[in-house]
Amino acid sequence: MSTKTGKKPLITANMVTFARLIPMPGITWLIYSGYYWQGLVLGTLIGCTDFVDGYLARKHGPTILGGLIDPIADKVFIAFVYIPFVQLGLFPAWAVAMMFARELMVTALRTSYALRDLEMKTSYLAKVKTWTQMQGIGMVMLFVLLIPHPKVLLGLLVVAMVAPLVAMAAFYLIKKRVWRGAIVMSLLQAPLIALQQHGDIKLTTSLILYAVVAITWISGLDYVVVGLRQLRGRGDFNRSDAVRLVGAMTVPALLFAVLAETHAWAWPLIGILALELAVGGLDNLYAHHRRSTGAAPWAARVLGASALLAAALLAEHLGAPELVNPAATTAFAVTLIGVAVEFWRARDVYLDEKKRDRASEVNVAHT
Repeated sequence: MSTKTGKKPLITANMVTFARLIPMPGITWLIYSGYYWQGLVLGTLIGCTDFVDGYLARKHGPTILGGLIDPIADKVFIAFVYIPFVQLGLFPAWAVAMMFARELMVTALRTSYALRDLEMKTSYLAKVKTWTQMQGIGMVMLFVLLIPHPKVLLGLLVVAMVAPLVAMAAFYLIKKRVWRGAIVMSLLQAPLIALQQHGDIKLTTSLILYAVVAITWISGLDYVVVGLRQLRGRGDFNRSDAVRLVGAMTVPALLFAVLAETHAWAWPLIGILALELAVGGLDNLYAHHRRSTGAAPWAARVLGASALLAAALLAEHLGAPELVNPAATTAFAVTLIGVAVEFWRARDVYLDEKKRDRASEVNVAHT
């Protein structure tokens, strides 16, 4: 990894990013096992490493691999944390499905735009959207854990409101710039304090989720509304575009339906979602290099997995629950094979050292 100073660092941004991926399944296991405090601590530590790899990337220079893996890690983290809360009944499946449908849909549109050299400027809200999703799940866990201790919960929320402002003041003194993210994080605590005073945990968790879903969709409106208008104006919307958009809607819709309406194992479903989020980021990268895959391979994976998930759902409703897990597991296998092929097919794009200097041109940011 080349650096701005010419010296090879002992710890690189990519090392930190890959290290962040390793313990993510542990959060899911802790939540399912009822170890919420441990899950909250582990999730917070994982989230904080995002600052570390960001700092290292800025200090030593980015790579294409880092630009690919970093946003993928953040989105996979969200998948590992949100799915257990759906299956445990804390979140409605339809709302979380909408959140991930937006993620996959915008990712699909980014590929379509990149292939046509259409640029969509990322809004500030889109940049903080992932952190809003992370903060939302953290706050839900705090409310669940501390609802019997309202004074402690109120104190933590007040600290969470004040701390970003203190950090912003320090940032301004050092960098002479305003850290807008601190203002956003602080303002988000005000409605949470009001909800804490109300004392209804079910209402609180629901409203937090609805707010996160709303911010997630609002942050992607430019891509969906303005971008689709540009595509229609060009008149070259093709099968590849259609397959990506259809898959972006059917996979999360069917996956969360299976999760909510059957007794399917959670791990195949988490795996499908995490892999689809990962391959979406890869697809954006390939599109910038004109290496994006065609409609047929993409359809074989996303529509094949969707058909198997639909079969699992149908089996439950037809009174054959013993077929649910085989169908869901096969859907995971189809997804895994398809994604592995994608990562292997044009691996030189993100591994070839000669292409690393183009890392700054590749935009697979938090959108």
